Amino acid sequence: MKKSKLTPYLGALFLIAVIIPAIILSGIAIRSLSREEAYIERRIKNTLLAEATHTASLIQAELKNVQQELNTTAPSIGDTSLNQAFQQWQERSLVDAPFLVASDGRMLYPEDKGQRDEKAKLTLSLNKKFFTNEARVPVYENIAEVYQEEILKEAEKLPSKLDEDMSSEALGRVRGGYSREADTLSVKQQSPNVAGQMLQGVFDRHEPVRKKVYEQAKKGGKQIGYRKVNLPDENAINLQGREGKSAVVSKQESIFISELKNFRQIIAQADSGIIPRIIEDKLRLLFWKKLPDGRVVGCVIDQKNFKDRILGVLPDLYSAVRILTVLDENGIPLIRPLEEAARDWRFPFVAREISAMLPHWEVAAYLTDPGMISSKAGTAIRIIWVLVFILFISIVSGGTLVLKSLHSEMALAKKKSTFVANVSHELKTPLTSIRMFAEMLKERRQPDADKQQKYLGLMVSETERLTRLINNVLDFSRREQGKKQYSMEEVNVIQVCRELVEGQRPRLENNGFVVNFSTDINEVSVEADGEALKQALLNLLSNAEKYSGDKKCIDVDIHHDNTQVSIEVKDKGTGISAGDAKKIFKEFYRADDTLTSRTKGTGLGLTIAQQIIKDHGGDLNYSPREGGGSVFRIALPRYARS
Repeated sequence: MKKSKLTPYLGALFLIAVIIPAIILSGIAIRSLSREEAYIERRIKNTLLAEATHTASLIQAELKNVQQELNTTAPSIGDTSLNQAFQQWQERSLVDAPFLVASDGRMLYPEDKGQRDEKAKLTLSLNKKFFTNEARVPVYENIAEVYQEEILKEAEKLPSKLDEDMSSEALGRVRGGYSREADTLSVKQQSPNVAGQMLQGVFDRHEPVRKKVYEQAKKGGKQIGYRKVNLPDENAINLQGREGKSAVVSKQESIFISELKNFRQIIAQADSGIIPRIIEDKLRLLFWKKLPDGRVVGCVIDQKNFKDRILGVLPDLYSAVRILTVLDENGIPLIRPLEEAARDWRFPFVAREISAMLPHWEVAAYLTDPGMISSKAGTAIRIIWVLVFILFISIVSGGTLVLKSLHSEMALAKKKSTFVANVSHELKTPLTSIRMFAEMLKERRQPDADKQQKYLGLMVSETERLTRLINNVLDFSRREQGKKQYSMEEVNVIQVCRELVEGQRPRLENNGFVVNFSTDINEVSVEADGEALKQALLNLLSNAEKYSGDKKCIDVDIHHDNTQVSIEVKDKGTGISAGDAKKIFKEFYRADDTLTSRTKGTGLGLTIAQQIIKDHGGDLNYSPREGGGSVFRIALPRYARS
């Protein structure tokens, strides 16, 4: 009677929870088919734009390295003759043609008379009027940096859109400098990286903000340039053409605005720098550095070697999805695949301007196959139709079976609820740590390089921990099904254990543990699956970590004799009672004491570790540690060479 009363409720629950939502979701899926192509395009574009932005940051970093290198090697022009000093400097790969300008603007080197060096003659002819302050040249700046206040004022008029672009914390940090009473904005008190990136994002995403700021720049006497590439118009996209001339394109203003200044004005605000000059449609980079006596020494940067340096930091040029390259001031790639010679490089899929020191240079990405998006969309649409069809067939044919088995499944689910809850908690802990450190590194909140490396080490350690948890569950499932397999080979057990312990050390030490690793030999081999052996040892380390209590110390010792290798994992925790010691290797068993009740776990770690060791012809056993704590000892037969 109890079951018959429950069945109608289960049927109603099945109808409400499965049938109706399935119909609604199917309708939504069918309606979304028409937007599938635009969605795929947006997803690929965002991915490639992120890659282009990252590549631009690599080039910016290399630019800083070039400037620092030239700044360090620039001659002081003391007692040594100019020719000798410049000759020595010019032997370096980045120096093409050196120059020296007096504090009053006179050219000291190269000289007008008696100059035989062709590079020196060219440098003099192209730059003399500039160096002597008789001519002004464009000086480029990022408009988002120059007009920070204006960007925020305009963004305040779009609060909903601004909120979408920034997290609440980041939004508060930028708006924290805004005073409505004084009607002023200040981002100078914020972190330059945080404020700059957020403002650049607001400027890039919102056309009204961009248009207003460009108008203000023009009124301020700034020159607005245009990019050399033609990009798909976000507001008028042609879904029939993904790339090339068939797409609707718009000529876009450059984010780098310019203002005419003479040489003296340019060098007034710094001690050294790089000045880009576009002469006869060719970019020439001039490095300069002030000397203590007021003179300015510098050089024309060798273009070929500079481009080689830039190419050296680029990621792989070609992949199955995209072609990534750098376009110079004339829109010509620095490097291109041979088979892509006929491509029109003026029409990239996405592009990102690089730096004010490289005007008109852009990182550009092109689809390897321009028809790829349409093809992907067609495949996705067919798959969705098939899935919708399968969904309805499955519901109709499986409904009856589900109703019959639901009651028994509920009982089984209740039996496993504790196990699932513990697994979820175990997975959440490393994921939380990985996300926290990843967000910290992404937002560049920690400028210290050593701490960044420490965070990366912790992320790797937590990833290994997460892998162990997942492998434990998967191995348990495979063992139940009799599908567990190993790839046996000769393994240096010392190396495997040392690498694993050192990989876990950053996380354990960060949690207050003292980790010791000792061995009386540098190499001893066993026949084993290296990854499985790591998993077993990692389970023991995790067990020691969980149950160490206040005495956070883990020792890993390796011993050997003529027949076997012993690996001991020891902690100084509360240990295990004699009654529980016989049961700890059983599935899902967890000792019932105060420490265990506070510590989450799946109850599979020791079970799987023992099974792995037994499958390798060895044994895993427990013994209490003298002075308190536990000792888990792995014994494996040594590898016998034939």
